[in-house]
Amino acid sequence: MSTETGPLSTYPRRETLGAALAAAVDRWGDTTGWVFEDQRISFAEMNAAADAVAGALLASGVGQGDVVALWTGNIPEFAHAMYGCARIGAIAAPVNIRSRSFELSNLLADSGAKALIFAEPLGDGRLDAILNTSLSEHDFPGISLIVEIGTNAGAHILWKDFLRRADQISAHRLADATSKVGSEDPVLLQYTSGTTASPKGALLNHVYVLNFGTELCSRLGVGEGESFLNTQPFYHVGGSCGALPVPLTLGCIIVSPGHYEPLRILELIERERCVSRSGYGAMYVTELNHPRFGDFDISSLRSGWCVGTPALLNEVRDRMGIDGLVQIYGSTEAGGTGGSIDEPWEKRSTTCGKPVTGVELRIIDPDTGAELPANQVGEIVLGGWWRMNEYLGRPMETRKVVDPKGRIRTGDLGFLDEDGYLHFSGRIKEMLKVGGENVSPLEVESVLLTHPDVAQAAVIGMPDPRLNEVVLAAVKLRAGGTVREQELIEFCRKRMAGFRVPREVRFVSSFPVTDSGKIQKRLLAEQLGSDE
Repeated sequence: MSTETGPLSTYPRRETLGAALAAAVDRWGDTTGWVFEDQRISFAEMNAAADAVAGALLASGVGQGDVVALWTGNIPEFAHAMYGCARIGAIAAPVNIRSRSFELSNLLADSGAKALIFAEPLGDGRLDAILNTSLSEHDFPGISLIVEIGTNAGAHILWKDFLRRADQISAHRLADATSKVGSEDPVLLQYTSGTTASPKGALLNHVYVLNFGTELCSRLGVGEGESFLNTQPFYHVGGSCGALPVPLTLGCIIVSPGHYEPLRILELIERERCVSRSGYGAMYVTELNHPRFGDFDISSLRSGWCVGTPALLNEVRDRMGIDGLVQIYGSTEAGGTGGSIDEPWEKRSTTCGKPVTGVELRIIDPDTGAELPANQVGEIVLGGWWRMNEYLGRPMETRKVVDPKGRIRTGDLGFLDEDGYLHFSGRIKEMLKVGGENVSPLEVESVLLTHPDVAQAAVIGMPDPRLNEVVLAAVKLRAGGTVREQELIEFCRKRMAGFRVPREVRFVSSFPVTDSGKIQKRLLAEQLGSDE
């Protein structure tokens, strides 16, 4: 079964980020488009900053097709650099702010980066030390420019001195460089998280980046001049694509803290009167359980996207008062789906919505490739404008996921119901094989989360000599929760087939998560293994 739908017939906009920014200046000029902590930036200011970075890059020998690594938190300079790269056809490559020398070295080597721009999140020199370790242990012949955003003089060029180089570039030369950039050219090199495999760099074009979050925010009812609270890091597509470019089309305001911190999220929602927000389930749980949750007025929130179980969405809607809560689905390599505030709550809380405009979604048999009918679980395949160009330097890996028609096999499992809504079932690589039976961790987690004492749950496989592997559940209890391991196992046994029932339950106080809020099951497995 396939479906292609969406409420916005004018999307996607097929222009470059640079052109979209210039058009936004003509329309909204000096009005605020972005709030970074306490700093407010207008469309005109963002445009001027982008031009300054673009000119400075050109003066430094960086041009079209060159990779510029960006190693910062959610600060204005990340946006300035991303838009500056976009102006001249350079490719921004975000680096996880938590990266150590191993991860940094791999990204710099794999991407062939010509420049690196970084900012110390705490001003303690940690990133500089990591960078120096990488530079001492590896040779990166492509790198000719390292810029540090800060005030401490060191071995690298300071941001303010770097920007002065823009004076060397004439308006004519900058315009000439801009004119050579096409909307299908790559503008972002986004590395996959690497939680299940070695990270690969996905090349994303201007159309992808510009339109990623626009329709999702439109489905959430975000209008011109209204504020959307972004919880996602800029080195993740949820931030760099799903948040930063949205004002260029909707004229709204993106509000971003420097990093995710639950108390700061609540403060910014109250201060900026945000009407909508983003967040993974673990984030909402953390905020709801914060001792000061009730101290803030978040009544301005009308909508938001959340990835979680129906039980969690019900709790978020009721306790946060977010009536327009929806679920979404998406991947770095390909497009996705989203709910709409106009749809029934039953659909919004139990499904991931419908594909965005111009995106085709199919469910296929993972082994045969045959298209499957409604209500039958298979691999999610997506086609259309919202997809990567390719994996950088990995043609064989690209061919594995991109079919002859340009559609991408996501490696995720799901099904479409009779109304065309996507139901996410889990990831093929995360599927457990218990005595020959497939077990979706998501299914087991959903049952565990219906227990009143359970706040969070994550399911992984545990080796078993007879069945190959069995289900191991990690559970975080709500405050005051007293349920015991055997009680939870019996709770599950009454609600699911025996092979899906956890063989063991481990109680944890917290889960290892990515900065975007996803539980890192590989690290969880390592932690639980060390506890044995």
